[in-house]
Amino acid sequence: MPWEPLSPEECLRSLCAEALLRAHPDRPLFPVSLGLMAVANAFVMLGLLPEAEAEEVLTGHRLALEARGFGNVWGVAEGELTVRPGAHEYWSARNAGPAGLREVPLSVAVAGVQCPTSVADVCFEWVWLTPGGLRASFRATAPDPWVDPPPPHVSMRQAMSEISLTDDTGHVRDLAVEGSSWGRLRDRRLQEWHGQATADPGPAWPPAWVEFSPAASGSGRVSVLPAGQVPVGPAEPPWPTPGECYLAALASVTHISVNEAEAGPEDTGEIIATVAESLMAVGALPVTSGLLREPPGPGPAWRAPLESRWARRAYRRSAGFRAAEHRGLAAQLPLQQATAVIESVSARDELVSIDLYGHPWVMGEYWPLITPCFQVRAADEAGNQYDGVPGDWRGLPDQAARGSFWLWPPVSPDRASLRVTVSTLWEAAWADVDLPR
Repeated sequence: MPWEPLSPEECLRSLCAEALLRAHPDRPLFPVSLGLMAVANAFVMLGLLPEAEAEEVLTGHRLALEARGFGNVWGVAEGELTVRPGAHEYWSARNAGPAGLREVPLSVAVAGVQCPTSVADVCFEWVWLTPGGLRASFRATAPDPWVDPPPPHVSMRQAMSEISLTDDTGHVRDLAVEGSSWGRLRDRRLQEWHGQATADPGPAWPPAWVEFSPAASGSGRVSVLPAGQVPVGPAEPPWPTPGECYLAALASVTHISVNEAEAGPEDTGEIIATVAESLMAVGALPVTSGLLREPPGPGPAWRAPLESRWARRAYRRSAGFRAAEHRGLAAQLPLQQATAVIESVSARDELVSIDLYGHPWVMGEYWPLITPCFQVRAADEAGNQYDGVPGDWRGLPDQAARGSFWLWPPVSPDRASLRVTVSTLWEAAWADVDLPR
């Protein structure tokens, strides 16, 4: 008689029942609760179990633990035993599709325009044209008076009020500030703001160029060209099935700390094994998968620290914005179940990064509530392979986002082009990109 897989709900309930039997005051609940949450999150992210049903099972388990006197330990308190930090609204966004998205880049242009104001020297770095209007990222600096400044949005609103934006039709738009942040560059005795400025579309949209004009003096014009005409095409995800893709993304961690609670290599290995076994139990992970024979991982202990240290040093070297090191693309990839646009590529010496707009794109708060919505790989013209390491990420309306991926290992400066592959758990697509060397 052939083996019948469990339903995802049956599987999750059986894990909760087993965890309840093993719960004891002398055993930590933290890794066990993480394992339950990891399985629930995997089922939700893979579309195997509706989020509401997964929440109901976990809530029932929490109440059972409270009834046994475990109400004051991690993994029982309300807000901890949940899938929401990882998969919140992912499937509702995916089912809604791209209709109505207001931030899909129609074109992306390198700006590099300097605008001095009474508050700070503002450098506009990138300009995006979208159906919802114009977005411009900026970095602003001023001498540090060594006193606490007003909130970032107050200072930057003042700076933007001193800058006018004009397009090729003569239409003038006001710049609004969105999501600004502030920090200190102590080694250079500067204070620095980061953020984005926005402007409504207005008539004759999209424009052929826009011009930033500070009240103090000068102006800077940015040509807004159509989306980059780069070759694109469908590709294969890194593993044959969505369950394998998910497990591969999960299995790269050996230690986790959440609110001072710790899970070391043994505990994280047990969590990964729990998810893998559960995916096999419901038929989402083939027992013949090569992933089970050659499991991914961070490799020798020195590799992950090396990657992190090199990235910090490379970003310190690349401080400042030089337009010649960036190229705007707005290359839309032919994905059927998601929206992905390679907005731009940047190259400074060995540091190469890819900027991506994606939908749906949600982020988990901590491992193992992972949400591998988009992954990036690349290969250069010599066949060298690179992984995209997630960098800065910014959420947008409707569960869309834009983020950067820098390539590891470092890319030799004599490399001229890349085939960039963007994957979801279900599909992938590629684009051939020339590097701005």
